[in-house]
Amino acid sequence: MISIIIRQISCFSVAALAAIFCSLAFTSAALAEHAETQVHCIEPHAACSEAQKVIDTLHQMAKAINRGDFEHFSEYFDENVTTFDDITNKLLVGKKAVVARIKERYENSVRDSENHAVSYTIFQPYAKVHNDGKTASVTCVLRKVMGGKHPVVFESHDSKVFVKEGDQWKELHSQGQWKKISS
Repeated sequence: MISIIIRQISCFSVAALAAIFCSLAFTSAALAEHAETQVHCIEPHAACSEAQKVIDTLHQMAKAINRGDFEHFSEYFDENVTTFDDITNKLLVGKKAVVARIKERYENSVRDSENHAVSYTIFQPYAKVHNDGKTASVTCVLRKVMGGKHPVVFESHDSKVFVKEGDQWKELHSQGQWKKISS
């Protein structure tokens, strides 16, 4: 079962969550074997009540991507979301383009891995809701461990921008790059 551990959360500036989950790998069979993703919040520090809502959005996005539920996952993106694609060196603009690229990388990750992700951890996220109350920033280190005979660890240092639409926080921009750190 995938665990997401969140430590030392506080309020910072503007944030969005596009590429966090773009390369998390599961096959359909592996997904069927797993119950809903457990999301843990260890030693959280939300400097304001809105910061916790941004973290809650992160939790929901993690659960959706870990189920392979791209329809639900896409609900957490602003229509004008952007992210830089580190493989094509192009800026992706708009929910349709960003979600399509995340889904493509997810499917490639599933195809290329010998097994599914066995853990997914968010280390030391720092979240801040800005003075206007409608934007938030998040920085964090993401780490996932792909299972199998020879587990592989990947890590990404991410910055995210979220905007508040009604009562819901949505990702507006994300920047990060997954790198293999051990095999």
